[in-house]
Amino acid sequence: MKNRINIIDEARGLCIILVVIYHLFYSMTMVFGMDEFYDIFSVMRVWQPLLPAMFILISGISLSLSRNNIKRGLILLLISAAITVILAVFMPSQIICFGILHFLAVMNIVFGAMKKHIDRIPAISGIIICALLFLLTYNVHRGYLGIQGIWSLKLPPVLYQTDFTAPLGFYSETFRSTDYCPLLPWTFLFLIGAILGRFTKSIPESLAKTHIRPLAFIGRHTLIIYLAHQPVIVGILYLITGKLG
Repeated sequence: MKNRINIIDEARGLCIILVVIYHLFYSMTMVFGMDEFYDIFSVMRVWQPLLPAMFILISGISLSLSRNNIKRGLILLLISAAITVILAVFMPSQIICFGILHFLAVMNIVFGAMKKHIDRIPAISGIIICALLFLLTYNVHRGYLGIQGIWSLKLPPVLYQTDFTAPLGFYSETFRSTDYCPLLPWTFLFLIGAILGRFTKSIPESLAKTHIRPLAFIGRHTLIIYLAHQPVIVGILYLITGKLG
């Protein structure tokens, strides 16, 4: 704890608070049919894509400073698989197939196994290349490489005939997941975070120290909050409304 970079915990804490707020309004509108909150939810959907991006970037930084990443990844993999099975049985309309928890589980394992090789990537050129690859593959799930209106390359339709490749970013028209975070393009954003983690060794003490203790505390317990917040939200809304939407 003495050498912990608390601003990372605080950033993670802010992210999980925003996730809880987003899921609250998602559940109210999309699960329980509380249409009076839909206008607020529609505004939130604009900035929602920033949340997984922030989490992944922070996770990349954090993993570069952590040990036992493979063990942690295997535990996360079991937890994320259990979430998929539970939702498939009890709430199939809200099933999660390769969401952010699945993604982070895989990246923990991959990073833990390949850290020595990743650490050899030159910092500046590595960040630039990963950023370009992130932009290049950002629209893979939409069927093309590149950025629409600037440069794009349509990918072969055969890549989108099965859901077995959904973790990579290729899936069929029947694929459904309420949370989806494929390896393409998010691996490259994670790698940017992992490279940025090297610079934390020279971070100013003013940034390393705790600024907002409750936020840092929340940031150190994001997994528990992530796992618990949706059942709590659904349970409370069910008690209030008496039924699912």
